[in-house]
Amino acid sequence: MNYLDANDAGSGFYQLAKELQLLPMSASADEKFGFWVKQVKQLYERHGAGPALT
Repeated sequence: MNYLDANDAGSGFYQLAKELQLLPMSASADEKFGFWVKQVKQLYERHGAGPALT
């Protein structure tokens, strides 16, 4: 699968999160989306948003 330009992570991201016990094995689509949003927010908080590339 190709996730280029997608607004979500691929299945491998969620599988790893489950294996690391950061996400329940039975996580719903809403739980996965909430987890993804939280991870992206933490990434921006830690590293900041860079300039937009045009």
